[in-house]
Amino acid sequence: MRSKLTGLTAAAVVTVAAIVGVIVFHDGATPAYAVEQTVRAIRDIKTVYMKGEFYLQGQFECWMRFAGNPDRPTHVWLGREGYPMAKICSPDGVFGLNNRTNRVHFATRDERGMSWIPKFGSLFKDSLRQAGAGDAIQVSDGNDVITIRIATPQREQEFLVDAQTKLPIRFTTVRDDNPTQMMRQTLAVKNLVEIRYNEEPPAGIFAKPTDAIVVEQEVDCWVDPDSGLDVGEMSHEEACRELARQACQAMIDLDEARLESLALFFRLWPPQIWEQVRQMKEAGQWAQSYEITGEPYPEGDVWFLPTELKMASGKTETQTIMIKFYDFDGAKRCFSIGSKEKGVVD
Repeated sequence: MRSKLTGLTAAAVVTVAAIVGVIVFHDGATPAYAVEQTVRAIRDIKTVYMKGEFYLQGQFECWMRFAGNPDRPTHVWLGREGYPMAKICSPDGVFGLNNRTNRVHFATRDERGMSWIPKFGSLFKDSLRQAGAGDAIQVSDGNDVITIRIATPQREQEFLVDAQTKLPIRFTTVRDDNPTQMMRQTLAVKNLVEIRYNEEPPAGIFAKPTDAIVVEQEVDCWVDPDSGLDVGEMSHEEACRELARQACQAMIDLDEARLESLALFFRLWPPQIWEQVRQMKEAGQWAQSYEITGEPYPEGDVWFLPTELKMASGKTETQTIMIKFYDFDGAKRCFSIGSKEKGVVD
C-alpha cells in the first residue's frame, strides 16, 4: 500500500502543539495542573482509531496500538474505504494484505515512523512559544468540545478537542490554496473526521492470516485480478504496444473505468481531479492523439515503451510508460505502473 495512507503532516503536528498550548491555558486552570492532566491522558493512550480523508487516496481508516511511547505506535493497520487492501505494520513484519485474494506481500515502507502519524506524546512541544500566534489562532470554548481554527498563508484548519481529556477528536482543512502540493506526498491527511482512544481493535487485525498466500509480486496488482491487459499468446513486445494503444485511447476518450484497469496511476485520482479533467475535455483542452515513438525494451522485470501524447492546445507530453507483467492463477496480465518521467505508482 505504497500510496495508501496519510494523516497529520509534520507541519500539522506542530500546529496541534500550538493548539494544545492555547487550550491548556485558555480555561483558567493553572498551567501545571492542565499540563499534568493532558500529559497523563496522552501517556495512558493504548490504542487510537482514526477515520479520515487523504489528499490523494481518498477515504481511509486506521487502527494503532501503543506500548508506552505515544509518539510511535507499535502496530498500525491502514485501509481504504471500498478497497480490499490493507497495510499492516507490527513487530512481526510490514506487509500488504489483500482480503479479496488472500495474498500477502511483505513491504519495506514502515508506516509507524511516517510523518502522517500524529505524535501524540509531543503535542506540548513549543506550545508556550506557539500560543502567542495572535489572531491566527481562534478558540471557541464549549461545554463538550473546544474548537480551534488555525490560519496560515496557504490553508486554514479547524480542530475539535475534547474539553475534558484535552485530546483532539477531529481535524478539518477548511481552506487550502494549493492542494496539489499535498498530493505530491505519498500520504497526506486532509481531514480526520473521527479520532477515538483506548478502544480494543478488532481481533487479529494486526496479524497475517495463517492461511494467506505469500507472494513476491506487488500486492496492489492483485486487487483486481480481472483488470489489466490479458496478454494471452502475445509476446512481451506486442503486449506493451497493445497496452499503450488501449491506455492512450482511454485517456483521449476519458474512459475512467478502462484507465483505472490498465494504468494503476488513475486509481489514485480523487473525484475533484476527475472533475477537472472532464471540464478540460468539454472545453476542448484535453488529449486528442498519441504516438508510439520507440520500441519496447526491458530493464530488469520492468518494460518501457516511449510514447507521445498530443494535447488539443498543440503541446506534447512524452511518457515512457513503465509496464509490468503478472501471472494470476495461470492467467498472464500486464499493467502500466507509471512512467519514467513521473515515477512509479505500484
